[in-house]
Amino acid sequence: MSLKRQVGSAIIWVILSVIFTRFLSFLTKLVLARFLAPGDFGLRALANPAINLLMMFQELGFTSALIYRQTEVEEAADTAFWTVLTSSLALYLVGFFSAPWVADFFHEPQLIPVMRVLALTMLLSSFAQVPVTLLVKELAFKRKVIPDLIAGVLGNGLSIVLAMLGYGVWSLVYGQVAVSLIAAGLIWFFTPWRPRLRFSKARAKELIDYGKHIVGSQALVFAITNVDNVFVGKFLATATLGFYDLAYTIANLPATQITRLVNQVMFPTFSKVQSDLGMFRNVYFRALKYVSLLSVPIAVTTIGFADNFVTQAYGKEWSPAILPMQLLGIYGLVRSVAANMGNVFKAGGQPKWLTYIALWRLTMMLIFLYPSIQWGGIVGVSLFSAIISVIDFGISVFLANKIIHASWGKYVQILVPQGVASVIAVLAGKLVYWNTWGLTRAIVRLGAAGVAIVVVYAAIMWAIDPEVRQLAQAAWEFVQLRRRSAVAKEA
Repeated sequence: MSLKRQVGSAIIWVILSVIFTRFLSFLTKLVLARFLAPGDFGLRALANPAINLLMMFQELGFTSALIYRQTEVEEAADTAFWTVLTSSLALYLVGFFSAPWVADFFHEPQLIPVMRVLALTMLLSSFAQVPVTLLVKELAFKRKVIPDLIAGVLGNGLSIVLAMLGYGVWSLVYGQVAVSLIAAGLIWFFTPWRPRLRFSKARAKELIDYGKHIVGSQALVFAITNVDNVFVGKFLATATLGFYDLAYTIANLPATQITRLVNQVMFPTFSKVQSDLGMFRNVYFRALKYVSLLSVPIAVTTIGFADNFVTQAYGKEWSPAILPMQLLGIYGLVRSVAANMGNVFKAGGQPKWLTYIALWRLTMMLIFLYPSIQWGGIVGVSLFSAIISVIDFGISVFLANKIIHASWGKYVQILVPQGVASVIAVLAGKLVYWNTWGLTRAIVRLGAAGVAIVVVYAAIMWAIDPEVRQLAQAAWEFVQLRRRSAVAKEA
């Protein structure tokens, strides 16, 4: 299969996965918000930063090193597998015994058992790290996505059942552990690779030499994306953190779902074409366009409908999350568009730039987060995050352009039409929502507005962008090919 077809197939599977995952997540949060208190969400949000911080170090950058690596991959994979298992066990013990300190920091004794159980996700996920990485390296995303989807359905279903039975915060905790357990078990049915009982010091050293820059930047990025939760949890009420967590989660859908999965496709792709500058640049801007085709309208819709969505879907008691969600919509949009630039740095031989940018941003957050909280609470934090993300975007574009020899005009050419089309589509959605006032239930009106947004946005982009028409045609041909293949197998 050609690289273009591999990438196309991978992106389609990513898109299908994102659509399904976000729909499932939306339904789950909608149900859980009716059975759980904001404090339950806030308690889990306090535990997650500590667990996620430890998880930053469990694979030691070996996954990125394996994707980048071109020789002696099998031996390196075996070495990585046993190293990751060992490091994950050590980190689990750290998480278990450090739980009282974290709970004392936040003055939340209930956090101790919650954090200790959630720490199991590190150990469980370690069994899947290397086989998943090898699938990503070969762009075999169909075999990667299916286990994730099955685990998501079963784990979220468990959370809903437990919440209805009155398990409170434990419905969230057990659901999260179940997702890790099921995904780690299923992945072995979708990969032919099996680890051998061998360890190479030479391969380990090579993997560490490359991965240390990735680990450093990931640790800083983790700090950046979680330090706001720490400040909010420390200086404001736990319920307030629950409001902020909801706003952050929904506003960052483009960055946390679309971009995160697409990035898994693009890093191995960039690694394959890094020696051909023209192809490297072309693949990068195509990836930017495909990501922003989804992330821009989602972000603009989040900003435009945050008030209607929160009050109708979650209830008026969640209204403190509305303005932060709108401000963080800007943050999430910029993150989604800029995230692929990190892959340019890695594939272009400049992973240290990731560290420099992250270090600068973390410094700014440590300086200005507390004044932002004192000035405006979670609204102040959200506004600061939006402003700093725009500055980061400018820095990242400047550095990425140095590697791929591109200009700012290309970004304008891609993003401005999508932004204009998204605003027009959201205005059309607002008209549908307002003009059906009193005619039907609010949740149905939101659905009708969503349909209007999708139709108007798709129609505008189809009319003004020939590449969008080509992409739609290619996707349709792919679906038809799969259908004919399925029919042939049945015959």
